Amino acid sequence: MTFHARRWKEEKLALVKKLAKEYPFIAVAALESLPANIISLLRKRLAGEAVIVVAKTRVVQRAFAESGVDTSKLDPYVKESVAVIFSKKNPFELFSFVKKNKGSAFAREGDIADKEIIIQAGDTGLPPGPALATLKGVGLKVKVAGPTISISEDKVVVKKGEKVSLAAADVLSKLSIKPMKIGMKIIGVLSKGENEFYGAAVLDVDEEELFEKFVVAYKNALNLAVNAEYFTEESVELLVMKAQREANAIKGVVDSASANSAATPESVK
Repeated sequence: MTFHARRWKEEKLALVKKLAKEYPFIAVAALESLPANIISLLRKRLAGEAVIVVAKTRVVQRAFAESGVDTSKLDPYVKESVAVIFSKKNPFELFSFVKKNKGSAFAREGDIADKEIIIQAGDTGLPPGPALATLKGVGLKVKVAGPTISISEDKVVVKKGEKVSLAAADVLSKLSIKPMKIGMKIIGVLSKGENEFYGAAVLDVDEEELFEKFVVAYKNALNLAVNAEYFTEESVELLVMKAQREANAIKGVVDSASANSAATPESVK
């Protein structure tokens, strides 16, 4: 091991030990096939709330062992190609944030398109030659316009839900189009205070669906409270309004009965 490599390892070891002690939540995320620019993007967006460390697995394992922090529930997930995130955000907030913050990436053969991939009409900047056949190979209408190739019409080269073909991936790369959204995938998060490990399956909550469930639950609870005449801060106004309506209805019946009685002829009485 060279001096620089040894120094780098020691610095990483000290950093991981320090962060493991300071931060309440420690997450492990997969790095496989994740571009470096995505990690850089997340580091900037999480600045002040979390720190992402990429280090050799053995360094992380040793740092955890020497930190004095109980990471036994997290240790089995510290394997090849992982990043460690030390966070102030709770596990659910962190998972949601990382999931939403994705970056653009080139399409690869076999990738599944999450939306239509369209190549728009215009100058490609590519010189005439082999590129003409390549572009035509995915159904693009092209022509030579001066020193470069121009696309005449917009074209959907991959439909939503379809796999990206090798030809389409090649063309998209040549045109510098990055249609794929890619992000870091958190494997799980350790909450030090509770000594609990939350896996991705637990953390991956559909926020909109969860919010709708809360709304429905609130409406049902309020409806039950009003019908049961149970007074709470939320139900009291509705109960007063309900009482007012019922009082008005009773008053109307009484007034109507009085009016009818007054209008009845004396002989009938």
